Amino acid sequence: MRTKCSVSQQIINLKSKNIKFNIINEQSAIQYLTHHTYYFKLKSFAKSFEYNEVKNVYINLDFAYLVELSKLDMYLREYIIKLSLDTEHFLKVKLINDLTHNDQEDGYHIIDKLFIKYPYIKQNINHKKNDSACADLIHKYQNNWAIWNIVEVLSFGDFIKLFELYYELYPENKSRTINHLLWPLKFIRNASAHNNCLLNTLRKPYTHTHLYNNTKNIIEPSKELVLLLTKIPNISKNSRRKKIMNPVIHDFIATLFLFNEVCTSSVLKEKQFNR
Repeated sequence: MRTKCSVSQQIINLKSKNIKFNIINEQSAIQYLTHHTYYFKLKSFAKSFEYNEVKNVYINLDFAYLVELSKLDMYLREYIIKLSLDTEHFLKVKLINDLTHNDQEDGYHIIDKLFIKYPYIKQNINHKKNDSACADLIHKYQNNWAIWNIVEVLSFGDFIKLFELYYELYPENKSRTINHLLWPLKFIRNASAHNNCLLNTLRKPYTHTHLYNNTKNIIEPSKELVLLLTKIPNISKNSRRKKIMNPVIHDFIATLFLFNEVCTSSVLKEKQFNR
């Protein structure tokens, strides 16, 4: 069990791992760890740098590099959150538009099926009745749910269940690309929203992921994403395979493709892709 350390001791620990203080001096590093971030979070970015396993030290790593990577991580998370919210909005637009033109579905019947197939979703909604921004909606429609009002109170994971169920029952307007990239969006969206570090996995990707195939004991990328990437020229098969074996890179690229597929606003597309 590791003991609690003062900030000064944290600096000593970093130095013992050969992390330098040439660009940011030790006193400034103490101030940074005191007022801007904390040791455990910042130190996690060291995993993205070269490490000598024999000597148990980092190679050519300065404290300033950790600071810079943590800032880039923050900017990336902010971008992903905005991209994810826009994508979620257009997924709802697609679902409701397809429902509007579907004479076989009244918008209520499918919610009954949703609650039968996933009874916990109704419980999830009820848990929000008195302590969420959508509490008034829940009280108003709790016994009269339709697609167009329930999408406002569902968690994104529960919305995906509804989205998948609709196009399972009515596949006429089903998009293979959209349906296969929903879960990568959910994972990277949640990681960003919960302030989890993303760029600390560049050298050593995490393995406990929705992409992990227990049978094969490997990380297995989405076949749909692989297919989409093969259509992009000048990316070698080896490079493509190597990059998307990293779950963060995989899910981020999947989110870009999904946004491009579902967004119907050319202005918003240009704005997002120019950021």
